[in-house]
Amino acid sequence: MCGQSSFLVWNWEVILTSNLKLTIYVNHIPMRRRLHLVVLVFLWLPIAGCADLPGRNDAFALSMAAAKQLSTGDSKDRPAGGADGVEREPETGLTPDLVYAVLVGQIAAERGNHRMAFTHFLEGARLARDPELAELATRSALLLDEADAVQQAIDAWLELEPDSLGAHQIAAYVRLDADDVEGALAHLRKLIALAAEDGSDGFMRAARLVSKLRPPERRLELMETLTADEPENADAWFARAIVAAGAERYDEAAEAARQASELRPGWNEPRIFLVQLLLTRGDREQARETLEVFVAENPQDQGLRLLYAQFLVEEKEFSHARDLFEYMLLDTPKEPDVLFALGVLSLQLEDLAAARDYFTRLRDTGQRQDDSAYYLGQVEEFAENLESAVSWYTKVDGEHALDARVRIARVRADQGEVERAREILQQLRDQWSDDAVTLYLIEAELLRDIDLQREAMAVYDEAVDAFPDDPDLLYARALLAAGMNRLEILERDLKAIIERDPHHAEALNALGYTLADQTDRFDEALAFIERAFSLKPEDPAVLDSMGWVQYRLGNNEKALGYLREALGSLP
Repeated sequence: MCGQSSFLVWNWEVILTSNLKLTIYVNHIPMRRRLHLVVLVFLWLPIAGCADLPGRNDAFALSMAAAKQLSTGDSKDRPAGGADGVEREPETGLTPDLVYAVLVGQIAAERGNHRMAFTHFLEGARLARDPELAELATRSALLLDEADAVQQAIDAWLELEPDSLGAHQIAAYVRLDADDVEGALAHLRKLIALAAEDGSDGFMRAARLVSKLRPPERRLELMETLTADEPENADAWFARAIVAAGAERYDEAAEAARQASELRPGWNEPRIFLVQLLLTRGDREQARETLEVFVAENPQDQGLRLLYAQFLVEEKEFSHARDLFEYMLLDTPKEPDVLFALGVLSLQLEDLAAARDYFTRLRDTGQRQDDSAYYLGQVEEFAENLESAVSWYTKVDGEHALDARVRIARVRADQGEVERAREILQQLRDQWSDDAVTLYLIEAELLRDIDLQREAMAVYDEAVDAFPDDPDLLYARALLAAGMNRLEILERDLKAIIERDPHHAEALNALGYTLADQTDRFDEALAFIERAFSLKPEDPAVLDSMGWVQYRLGNNEKALGYLREALGSLP
């Protein structure tokens, strides 16, 4: 019988309605001790019913809160309506009907029977005049996904607690889900007012709810209606900016974000949002100008300076970015993220002494230990202190662990210990089986770099046997075959890729170029390159191939045009 929820409900009904002595005893003990009895009932429940009941969840917590209210006499004194719709006087104390409703609701909620949970929590809410039970009924109704049930529960909740921020939030959600914009407006306005009293941002809550509306333009119309009476409210303008951006009305979003930042000068969120919005639109020049104005107005603002430094990194202005991070470090000399950024930038600028200093200082903070060890390994590797590099790499765990061990293999190969390097990579394939393809590619590339082409081909063959459909392995083997004048392997592998993916521009281009370069099958080569060109008309490699095949066909003027275009598109 364990696992039969209907039996459990019947069993509890017998226990709670036929045992009048228990009821009489409950109603005659002092109020402050009734809660303890209910707790004991809940604790005994798994023994009496089934030992594998799920752990107590939020529903349990709210059920106990409701019971506590009753045990302290804090129940509402308005008339209550039962599940049958008949109005009756509220019952006080832990009556059999109330305890039964709460217990069955709890059991049903834990067992995923959302209909039974909704029914009994709603009945408990009406009996006890308790908003927390009404909230439980609402949650169950939402999981049940029935509009009528949700409306009943939310109506009961709002009747019992008309100023509940959560109730109005869900009520607005339900109305918006039903495409009842007018009905949602009343709840949204109440939500904003209640949030203001609570000291929180109701406009942003409203913005998140409004995002349900389709099409997006309706979201902005509704948000403009909600904020029309708040022309001096920064929160209102920022919420409008968020909604406008979601509706792809970027000019309006940018203007609203500017209004928000002007109304509250020390508030960074709309400023950062505005810069990110400009970057998303691809207007990097205006984003930079805006960001520089913000930084100039607030030179001590770490958030804005950090954003500006990140922007400079993306623009590859590494020296300027490092200067900005160094300025930030004056205020926070042990800030791990700033030290990390300075270390990476110094490494990018090939300033190994500075990089070593910053990563050592980062390690001394006790933070980002794996990051500091990994990058100190890189510093020593670039400085050709190979044993020191290996020592640092062996200390790395976490997200850089695999890469650190691959670098150890590369160091061993550079030292002439090729077999040791291969053993390391083979062990890594066993330990990181999900990265086996990448590790095969690394091993073959390592062998190619030291001109061991046949050994590299053997690695590719083994890898393709293990992963016959992997396009990266097939493509890499084909390129190696081209260098070994093994045209039959190249053609077979590239055609296998193209058969599975007719839009693989790299394979089309490589096959066309090789046929034009190493055979006299020029028309066939041109067909492959033209397909690649239709997919990537601005790719320098494809333009170069097109120029080469035109030259091989004797079309010198056409060849020159493509080759010059290819050259002009390269750095």
